[in-house]
Amino acid sequence: MFGSDRLSRPVVVGFGATAIGRHPERTPNDLGLDALEEGLGRAGLAGAEVEGVYLDPQGYTRAQPPIRPQRIAERLGIATRALVEVECGGTSALLAFKAACQDVALGHLEVAAVIGAQCERRAFTAGMDAGDLDRIFLMNAMYGPWLGPYGVVAALPLYALCAQRYMHQHGASPEAVAELPVRLRRNAAHNPRAELREAITVEDVLASRMVSPPIHKLEAAPWSDGGAAAIVVSEGYARRRGLAGAALTGWGERHDDANYVPFGKELTRYPWIGEATDEALARAGRSRADLDVLEVYGAFAAAEYMTYEAMGLFDPGEAPAAVARGETAIDGALPINPSGGRIAMGHPPQATPLLQVGEIFDQLLGTAGGRQVAGAAIGLVQSEHGMMNGAGVAILERFQ
Repeated sequence: MFGSDRLSRPVVVGFGATAIGRHPERTPNDLGLDALEEGLGRAGLAGAEVEGVYLDPQGYTRAQPPIRPQRIAERLGIATRALVEVECGGTSALLAFKAACQDVALGHLEVAAVIGAQCERRAFTAGMDAGDLDRIFLMNAMYGPWLGPYGVVAALPLYALCAQRYMHQHGASPEAVAELPVRLRRNAAHNPRAELREAITVEDVLASRMVSPPIHKLEAAPWSDGGAAAIVVSEGYARRRGLAGAALTGWGERHDDANYVPFGKELTRYPWIGEATDEALARAGRSRADLDVLEVYGAFAAAEYMTYEAMGLFDPGEAPAAVARGETAIDGALPINPSGGRIAMGHPPQATPLLQVGEIFDQLLGTAGGRQVAGAAIGLVQSEHGMMNGAGVAILERFQ
């Protein structure tokens, strides 16, 4: 992707993140800047060396002032060559990461900071005022006229609709779906940042509250607080400073024309996710067989299975059996979500894609501790927006 004389390979050389969970009395800016400080420290860089700041919105329920990137730069006390804010639902932070990599690749700057944070776990526990209500109406508008009447929580029953169809179509039992969060908890047990690290059983999952049939509470990602930041530099800068990291070698992106429910189409097939994966691998000159470790979005258990299959990792209906066989385990043939994934690590959507990038960064540098995939050199990050209505896919490779 970045092999020509005109382009410089972008390299992630630093990553930082807060613990994922609950952060009462903190703001998204607080969490994001804490993560940035850690990321800069791991790279051995000073804040004054950052030339561009790339953000996504600070959450879904929080209003924010215009020109937020400028306010972050002011707080950091830095003049910049680039200020960018990207909004595209759950994939916003990965698209901000793409924008930073593009500017670095084009030689516009050499050091970029990408920040994503969210802090609204208990946003309305103290009640709502008129301004909050306006924000709720605005959030509800994202569904459009057909789905908007179901309210801001419409995403949950829509995912449930697809899960029902998937289970019926492929004969997947509730036990088979419940197996995934059990496996992800095993991974999260080795992740000090993860929100949900306690071991669970299939029986625990099926006994948890039904939030929207057939989705149980423990099959759904928690709506978490947290922040993450990635430091992206040019290949030349990394070599001059002697920095190891993860180079972006391939990018793919596809978006369906539907928003949430793909009316008139199948509910269990998402070809655009496969197309984005194909594009990223082709631009990196890699195949699925070359991948050592993957971070896949997966906000719900059945949705994660469908994403695996849409990416071409398993045939339709085969993902549950592959997970049960241990193929996606840390020591399996195709390790997926060693972080614990969204279901166990936790899911602050505005930070999630950067948490995924950070997990692959740690895996490629061999700094992932007890969840380390042996010999990991090539990784993949996949994120989504809507109800799997679009996808960004990044290929990252060890850089030394």
